[in-house]
Amino acid sequence: MSSEVGAWQGSAEAEEDHLKLTAEENRIITNRWEQAKASRGRLDGVVEGIQQNTAESHGSRVVGLEHSLKGLDSFRRKAAVARKADNVSAEETAEYVDDLNRYTLTFETDKYAEGVKESYAQLREQGYEPVSEINTWDDPVYKGLNTSWRHSETKEHFELQFHTPESYQAKSENHELYELTRSGKFKELAGKDEGLAKQYKQAADLLQSERNKIIRIPSGHEEFGERVIRAELNPNVSREAVRVVQEKEAGLKAKHAAEAAARAQPRAQAQSQARLQADASALDMGSPLRTQSPELRNRLDTKTLPRQARQDSEAVREEPLPARSRGRGPSLG
Repeated sequence: MSSEVGAWQGSAEAEEDHLKLTAEENRIITNRWEQAKASRGRLDGVVEGIQQNTAESHGSRVVGLEHSLKGLDSFRRKAAVARKADNVSAEETAEYVDDLNRYTLTFETDKYAEGVKESYAQLREQGYEPVSEINTWDDPVYKGLNTSWRHSETKEHFELQFHTPESYQAKSENHELYELTRSGKFKELAGKDEGLAKQYKQAADLLQSERNKIIRIPSGHEEFGERVIRAELNPNVSREAVRVVQEKEAGLKAKHAAEAAARAQPRAQAQSQARLQADASALDMGSPLRTQSPELRNRLDTKTLPRQARQDSEAVREEPLPARSRGRGPSLG
């Protein structure tokens, strides 16, 4: 566990430098995150097992598994926002947070209710019980079923969202608007004007609801959890507020795209380096031809022999040979 960490402050580049944690708060948050990190592999396996058991029968998919552990700085931001906006201590955030390990299962719309039931059954068989079930399929801004689960013995807990492919698509497209809303950015933009901050929030809600029109509501969803409607739309929100929110969303999307590209670059470089090393090893002509890559074997097979070598080869062909493979491997045609 991290016992020595300093104070933390959000990035000025991301306009989050107003978010801060003391050294003690940061230590509490970091230790809790490291516990979640240690549980990640085991919990990944639990959710992947459910998906494998329901893939054929219910069209299930695990989406976003590469993000199954919330980033440490993201958790720090969450704790800092909770303290600043709602006076929630770091200890409380660390105790009650349920989305450090977070997962999403999607089921085909017409098999959604059955898929969720089967998932519940499999989790209970493994010792997990739901501690929170929020059903927002009737909400105009966010549609889905968000649950959190805790193991009866280990006390491990995680978030599991149940979506259809369409609701997950809408959620993904709305991510930046959600992030702007929950980060307190609208309050900062509005200064002390609470009415303007409310308009920014209403504009974000309206934009999100428009993208939700692609969603077909799955029958049977009402069987699960507490049905909650969190937002009430204001179709008369000012156009200027909508424009400001759209600009902020576009900027955040560009930032996220740049970060994703930066993360992908080292992986691409590593893959390129691995290919170069493989080719270099294959060029070691002392090794048997069968150990070389198929591409290299094909190139070597088709090289033109020196004139004298061709003549010597033709000289020993007094009898016609039976047709056979030239050693190029199976046809790719």
